[in-house]
Formats: sequence, structure tokens, C-alpha cells
Amino acid sequence: AMTVIQDVKSRSDIVDVVSERVALAKSGSNFKAACPFHAEKTPSFYVFPDRQTWRCFGACAEGGDVISFTMKAENLDFAQALNQLADRAGVTIPTPQTRRREEALDRANEAALDFFRSLLKSDGGERARQYLERRGVNSEAEEMFQLGFSPAGWDTLSRHLKGQGYQEQQILSAGLATRTEKGDVRDLFHGRLIFPIWDSAGRPAGFGGRALDDSTPKYLNTPRTPLFDKGRLLYGLHKARESISRSGIAVVVEGYMDVIAAHQHGFHNVVASMGTALTESQVSALRNIASTFVLALDPDNAGREATLRSLQSSWQVFERRALRAGGRSDVVFYERQPHASLKVAVLPPGKDPDLLIRESPEEWERLIAEAKPLMDYLFDIMASRLDSSSGQDKLQATEALFPFITSMENPYDQDRYFRRLAELMGVSEAALEASIGRPQSRRASGGQGAGVPPRASASPLSMANRDPLEEYCLSLLLQHPELGERGIDISPDYFDLSENRDIFTKWAESTTIDGIRGSLPPDLTEHFQTLLSMENPPSNVKERAKALEEVVNRLKERFFKVQEQVLMEQLEGADWSDLSSLQPSLNKAQEINRRLKELFAGSSSETT
Repeated sequence: AMTVIQDVKSRSDIVDVVSERVALAKSGSNFKAACPFHAEKTPSFYVFPDRQTWRCFGACAEGGDVISFTMKAENLDFAQALNQLADRAGVTIPTPQTRRREEALDRANEAALDFFRSLLKSDGGERARQYLERRGVNSEAEEMFQLGFSPAGWDTLSRHLKGQGYQEQQILSAGLATRTEKGDVRDLFHGRLIFPIWDSAGRPAGFGGRALDDSTPKYLNTPRTPLFDKGRLLYGLHKARESISRSGIAVVVEGYMDVIAAHQHGFHNVVASMGTALTESQVSALRNIASTFVLALDPDNAGREATLRSLQSSWQVFERRALRAGGRSDVVFYERQPHASLKVAVLPPGKDPDLLIRESPEEWERLIAEAKPLMDYLFDIMASRLDSSSGQDKLQATEALFPFITSMENPYDQDRYFRRLAELMGVSEAALEASIGRPQSRRASGGQGAGVPPRASASPLSMANRDPLEEYCLSLLLQHPELGERGIDISPDYFDLSENRDIFTKWAESTTIDGIRGSLPPDLTEHFQTLLSMENPPSNVKERAKALEEVVNRLKERFFKVQEQVLMEQLEGADWSDLSSLQPSLNKAQEINRRLKELFAGSSSETT
């Protein structure tokens, strides 16, 4: 899930925020102005919309993101600037009271999970254990996914939790129980196999319960609570994150058992949308770590029409993100292709992922590898259903496919699929265009009117708002104290994102992890926790030291290259008849050139 900081940034376009205080002029793909923080004649303050950062190349030589700009412009600390931007963007920042309330619900969920786990292992859990055995779930998978069993009594869990000191209101607010019309407290889950559902930080946010008899519904979930929102969570993501990040591929299935079977058989990049359509929040959670998304669809799905409709909304989310999927073009570590692709794997009739994986893991692997791009899948479905003599069929197929084509970012893809639609309809492109129009690429139809205030070249919503390079560097420093002395020559200026720079500064000042945590504002603790729990590939001290050196070199290189780009722009527009006035800039260009050369000479093997 996005942290509050990322949420605020994703809704605060830096060009908008800066241009409320500074008159920006276009400069290539960037914007420039006289620096608002010191007096100067020649503009040396730049805003970079694609990276959502700013930097002054004049006297103050500072830079950062939208938060650090607000801090400096308004003389605020991190938390105050974040609050101001949150108000502007309409984001609610949890107060200390709501945080405390959420922590209490968190503890109630943990206590319930312990109780469910102990019941599964007790005599009373025999039926659930037999069910798991029948479904082929081994003890490692049961342990990995912390499965449990809920008691059959009306209020057994509630009484147990009250005995441990939890208030009735906490139990109700956590969604573990409901109040009946008579006013009694009744447990939500009765005699069900329990699947804890974790949030991105690896805490149990809620539970799913499967009936072991004919009770309805077959699956029951925690209702929406301050911690649990099914549309924002993906089942199994906390276990799948590392594998998805390594392979760049996220496989999305529908059910808990599908995920458990996949992980048990070594397919660790599988998560579940828990029976709902993929939402924008779920895509956000994945798009920072994956470039390819494969939806594994059950062919017997009675709701296939609903699946197709849901794919349309997923597709639009993907297309909106496509320009920025995976973040930035110059990032080397965890680099992702710039376009996220959405594919569909069609399973054989009668085989849901759970069954297929258990019977034939090789077949599952092949089907995922051969998944079709979404558009090809949709065209195939339409072609198999289409009665070419029926005008009604053709109209329906066109209505179904045309929105997908118009929402594509790439004009070449649009043309290709428009041609294919005309072939499917059995008409010429001209005839199809005459009846429904031609899709206009949104990229081509853009354009700035004169006198319009400058807008960013990419929607802030399409920003990843994460910086894998900065995060990798910090996670190495935080997780491996032995690298401490190697971090001494890292400059805070290499970190563009305020949250990373703030944590780096605290790291440089503090000797322990608890010391750093204690000195951070509450809004930064979640991001800090993410950095501490990131999986770092290098396993031995020597490799880690080398990895740190390489990532720091990349940060330096990026820092100098931005300076070089701006200097070149300034020199291009300069008055070359007065060389003495250009001397400082030329000297600076030489100095940057020398620093970059040193970097490349010192880096024995290039990381790509």
C-alpha cells in the first residue's frame, strides 16, 4: 500500500506547487526560474517534472522534491510541510489518536491470529486439519500462511480477547465480531478455516474464513475496518514481494488456496485479488515492483462477462501508469521496462490454479510463460463468439473492443488493433472509421495553449513516487551496520526524495536503529520499516560493500549528470562574445566532466 507520504506526493504535482509561488518558464522538457531562495539575475532554479524534483544551480545549490520545496519556501519542518500539502491535496493524515487506535486494532488482530492458530493445532481443529490434508496443503505452507481455525461458539473469541484485556469496542472495530439487533456481541467467524490477510507491512489487517460444511457464504471476509480494505490489499503480497521484484512478473489469481498451492510448489510470484476485479490501489502496490502482470483466469468462471468488464478498468489503470511504470529511465538497480504489460493466462477447462498446480506444475509454468497480451486475448474471445452474419454481434464486439483501443497510449498499437478490428468486422478501415471514428492518441492530441500556466509533462498520478536507487542505498546502510564507515562520503544532496534524505541524515547522526526510529516523525516510520525489511541480494560482506559502492556511484552519476544537462542548456543560450563571463560556467563544466570520468574509471565493472 502507498504510504501517506507517497499518497500526498502522487497528488501534489511539483510544477503546480512551485508555480503557485514562482513564475516558471519552459526550458526543454523542464522549467526554470530565478531562484526564490536567493537573489540572482540569471535563472538557475530548475524544476524537473519527469522526476518530480527541483534544484538550484546557483548560490544556494539545494534541491529535492515537492516536500523539501514546501519546507524551504514556508520555513516548515518535514511533518508541517507534509500536512500543508496533504490539506492542499485532500489527503487525511492519521493523527496520533487514530494511530494509537489502529495500533490497538493491530494488537487485537495479532491476539485473534494466535488464538486461531492454537485452535487449528488443538483437538477441536481436527476437521480443518483433515480439510487441509485433503487439499494437499503441507505443514510448511500452513505455517508460511499462518492458517488457523475459528471456534464454533457464539462468542468464544470475544470472551477470550476480553479475558486478555481487550475492550469490546476494539473487538468490534477490528471486525472480529458484530453486534446483533438485541445488542449482544457475536463472533464473525464460526467453525471456519481461517486465512490471515496481511497488509504491505506484514501485519494481519483482517481475515478470510472458509466454511467447512454447507454454511453460507462459503467464504467470509472481515468487513471494512480502519486496517482492512479488500480493494487495497493483495493476498500473499508480503510473501511474494521479493520474487515479483526479482522476476518483474506478478501473477494474479482469485483465491487463497490458489496462492498457497503456488507458493508450496515454488511459484513465489503469485498473489490473489480475493475474487474482486483488480483495483487501482492493488495495481499501485504491484507496479513499483513488477513490469508484467499475468491474470490467471479460471475458464469455468460463470462471471466471465464481469471479468471482461473488470479487465477494462484494470487496463485503464495500466495505461494511465504505462508512461511511468517502474519509475525512472536512469534507474539501474531493480530496473523495470518502461511499459507495464497486462497478460491473460487461460487455464484448461475444469482446472482452477490450485488444482492445475498440484496436478501439473510444469503445465502451470508453461501457461504463465505463454500468457497472451490482454488485447490478443480479447480479440480471440470475440472472434470465437462472433457470428459474422449477425450485425448485432458485430456491434457488440465493436462496443467491447473499441474502448480498449482508444485508451492505449501508443499510437502504433492503436493503429494495429484498429486494423485488426476492421478485419474482424470484415470491413475496410475507412468504413470502420466512418461509422465509429478513429481513436485519437492522447499523446498526439496534447498541446499547450498560449498563456496557459505550465503543466507537468506527465500526470503526477503516473509517478511511482519511489526511488529504487535511493531506497537500495539506504536499505544497505540500515540493514548492515558494518557498512557504516563506507557511508561517510555520501552527500545528503544525492537523495532527491525528502523522506530518503531525512532518514539518511538521521542515519548519519545516530548510532543505532532504535535511535534513528526514535528521531523520525511518525509519518516516516512506515517508510523506515519498508527500508529495514527490503530483501537485499548480496549475501556476504565483500559483495555488500561492492553493491554499496556501485549504488553510491550511480547516485553521484545522476547528481552530476543533471548538473551537466543544465549547464549545457545555459551555455547554449549564452553570449559567447564575452568569454570572461562564461569562464565560471566552463570551469564548472570541466569539473563535472572530471568527476564523471573519475566515477567511470573507478567503477571496474559497469552495472546495467
